[in-house]
Amino acid sequence: MASDAVQPRGAVAESYAHTERIVFAIFMIVGPLILLAACIIHPKHGVRVTSGSEYYGAAYNHTTRFYIAHTLFFLTGVTLLPAVIGLNRLVRPSHPKAAFWGLVLSAMGFVGWGAIDGMDFMTYIAGANKSLDTTTMQSYIDDALANQAVLIPISIVFTLLIIGLVVTAVGLHRVGILPLWLGLLLPIGVVGVLSFLEYPPLLIVLGGLFVCASVGTVGVRQLRTPDATVPRAAPV
Repeated sequence: MASDAVQPRGAVAESYAHTERIVFAIFMIVGPLILLAACIIHPKHGVRVTSGSEYYGAAYNHTTRFYIAHTLFFLTGVTLLPAVIGLNRLVRPSHPKAAFWGLVLSAMGFVGWGAIDGMDFMTYIAGANKSLDTTTMQSYIDDALANQAVLIPISIVFTLLIIGLVVTAVGLHRVGILPLWLGLLLPIGVVGVLSFLEYPPLLIVLGGLFVCASVGTVGVRQLRTPDATVPRAAPV
């Protein structure tokens, strides 16, 4: 009778497809929402050499907001990675090349995301410890932002994330899951969040909304779609 309980490998994989779809869909919704929350809470500051005082000043003067926002950015990377895996899972059956490179480049790029978060946490520690000499800490932050030996590899690896997200967006368009413009809101939103940190809050929030509109749309469709059905975008 034991043989009756043994299922073919294909049947076992198919039986778990429902769980995969639901879990990936949840990440597609939760990840962008965490990013949006981070954008709303985030205190305005720059991250370039010329804005080192703003960077350290935000951590020093708005320590709690700085910590919460950048912890949420870190958690965004943690949750957005499986969301991207789920997106490329939808692309893979008909466009395996796009799915492969979209996932590989994005996964490598998320390492750069984590490195940026590491610099943010370092700055938080400098700003949270009020007993430290502010002039010394400011000089240290300025040196960190100007250190090309650190910034160049981080920037290159982070750029791989943007390229991977563009490839993913194109793959989603070719499969018919999202219009190209909606898929491209994902990499545009990620770049926007990083680029608009020192500008009025509305701009960085707009970047978060772009990611929500792109990834979240697929997540909601996944939750509402019957098993064994790939959700498609409406004709455009």
